[in-house]
Amino acid sequence: MTYLDPSKSIVLVAINFVSKYSKPLIYLKNRPRPTIRRLVIKDPDLDGSRAIAASRPKPLYPQPKALIQASKCDKKKCKLPDCRCGGSDVPGELSSKKIPQIVLLTFDDAVNDLNWELYEEILNTGRTNPNGCPIKATFYVSHEWTDYGQVQTLYSRGHEIASHTISHRFGEKFSKDEWIKEINGQREILHLYGGVKFDDIRGMRAPFLQTGGNNMFEMLYETNFTYDSSLPVQENHPPYWPYTLDYALSHSCNIAPCPTKSFPGVWEVGMVMWSDLRGGRCSMGDACTNPPDEAGVYEMLIKNFQRHYKTNRAPFSLYYHSAWFNTQHHRKGFLKFLDEIMQNDDVFLLTTWQMLQWVRDPKTLDQLHTFQPWKCDQEKPVGECTRPKACNVNSKLGSRTLRTCQECPLTFPWIGNTGFSKAKYGR
Repeated sequence: MTYLDPSKSIVLVAINFVSKYSKPLIYLKNRPRPTIRRLVIKDPDLDGSRAIAASRPKPLYPQPKALIQASKCDKKKCKLPDCRCGGSDVPGELSSKKIPQIVLLTFDDAVNDLNWELYEEILNTGRTNPNGCPIKATFYVSHEWTDYGQVQTLYSRGHEIASHTISHRFGEKFSKDEWIKEINGQREILHLYGGVKFDDIRGMRAPFLQTGGNNMFEMLYETNFTYDSSLPVQENHPPYWPYTLDYALSHSCNIAPCPTKSFPGVWEVGMVMWSDLRGGRCSMGDACTNPPDEAGVYEMLIKNFQRHYKTNRAPFSLYYHSAWFNTQHHRKGFLKFLDEIMQNDDVFLLTTWQMLQWVRDPKTLDQLHTFQPWKCDQEKPVGECTRPKACNVNSKLGSRTLRTCQECPLTFPWIGNTGFSKAKYGR
């Protein structure tokens, strides 16, 4: 995989809930604000259509005007849970020694047989958080070559599924509508064929970390995504915490174009850079200059972890593509590091959304036993996909196969033709 390098010294590498319907046409109520672009599907079981809309958390305080030039963040107006200024200060003004160290493990691109064994080894072999719940990860899933039956199984186990576009292209020149087709289109595909609830697809990451500036973030705002995790953050000592885009960025823009307008309620989970053992910088673990042996990999990981753990305990990122683990000493060094940090009673490996729920409502370690978003007894959204169908469908490039436990598409899903409007909703 190729990554953008803004300089030689810096190497850059995370609906819908539907209630029971009693009328043919239903509009979801009590949403934070109307979706500008309404998503409608036809259901043969109903006489008509019903509106589908994702949602973000409802704001408690007044928000700045959206889609105008963003001003400098005002901490007197920017208050949790709705808004947070960018910076290294601990949410809620809590002591860093009294809060959990959150670790975010994320994987980008397709989910399929090439990486399934890796995900099973890391996530399905008994590793748990201090509260006894299994560790969790976030998957930024692109469409091409993805096994949606495996996506459904990951989702059923409590891992987070996020959008990584359909075509996996550089998007710096995309229009807003092109971003909608790529990011929201992939959300539709993940819902239809991966069984993921629309409202549970809350985040995105841009391919190659190449964002589309205001066009991309306006798309997120209009389609009610909760967060993006694409912006590299060079400021890492102490590390940055996630922040909202109500106000202007307070860190450097490493890959232009960056957002300059106000997008109230949209969170940025900045990709805080690591330092490799040679002093280089990288936003994804597989873009660092990696050591030639297991001991070196472990040393690099523990060095970067300690910079978070011993300072402000901002979320520590383990952002990867699965191919990095094909090198055995990479995998061994990583697993040694993971097993060591998980011995601490204040380190939690969580999804990006679980992390943001804590940032919005920060709790000390002794309060976590009552913090519902981190409890083990979460409702299982869907069952595992144990007997997927191999759907042979046509595309512009010929016959293709799509694996899913959901209904087979009529044609291979693609940009502008995800199959969403033709689907039977509410399986």
